[in-house]
Amino acid sequence: MSKAFIQVDGASKGNPGPAGIGVAILDESGKVLKEISEYIGEKTNNFAEYTALIRALGEAHAMGFTSLDIQTDSELMERQINGQYRVKNDGIIPLFETALQLMCPFKKVVVKHVLRDKNKLADKLASAAAMSKAAPAQPAPPVQPSLMLEEAPKPAKAPKKPEVKSAIQRIGVRTSARNQFVDITHDVQDAVKSSGVTDGVCSVYVPHTTAGVTINENADPNVTRDMIDILASLVPQSPEYKHAEGNSDAHVKASMMGSSVTVFVEGGKLVLGTWQAIYFAEFDGPRSREVYVRVG
Repeated sequence: MSKAFIQVDGASKGNPGPAGIGVAILDESGKVLKEISEYIGEKTNNFAEYTALIRALGEAHAMGFTSLDIQTDSELMERQINGQYRVKNDGIIPLFETALQLMCPFKKVVVKHVLRDKNKLADKLASAAAMSKAAPAQPAPPVQPSLMLEEAPKPAKAPKKPEVKSAIQRIGVRTSARNQFVDITHDVQDAVKSSGVTDGVCSVYVPHTTAGVTINENADPNVTRDMIDILASLVPQSPEYKHAEGNSDAHVKASMMGSSVTVFVEGGKLVLGTWQAIYFAEFDGPRSREVYVRVG
């Protein structure tokens, strides 16, 4: 199987209140292959929406699909997944990051917003699950049980000094075009802040063979547009390459751009020039990608 069409929805009766998820997976002919309707306990609408998306991604991967067309009636989630809105809720951030990670194995994932009447099947499944009295309350669906930790009560007092971490932090990047430069400076700075390191070195690494990372000007967007055009002229997309996937140009561009950059950290902040920004360079999108950041 190659492409699946998926409806996802989450429902909460009270927001927060009894909540359920609905997922409908269809093939390219419109035939319903699987329906999921599950009660997930006392949750918010947004939490339920993300839980439905996560469950859908896991099921689609298990069923062997390589490309997904996902529709949701949650405009908020759709814009967050596509990078138009930032996720600020501490309870939703881990769900958002998990969803992006689960998208990585697929060749292509499109998440689009539709009106509720275009998402009727998933809406019906989610509402039925939320209203179910027979289903036992669960802290989370089986696909991601560890994610419930972010809803645990926070400690009464925060530690006086932040713990200095040296572990790798992961940043999810959702691109919307085949060739695209995405400014990730703010996200990397957040990783520096989270690490607790005040003075040291920040390494930014891209674990992909058709994407890279670079530092360049952020004042004029025409700079990155010119870079994309120049790279396209130097390494055009061509059917004559031997690589069967048809993205040899993306591999070459990624090698030209490089897979890592290093930035000094001073006073808890990245030491960048006035016009400098850190860019994730996509050459085979749209994709859900990851960037690794380590500060020490």
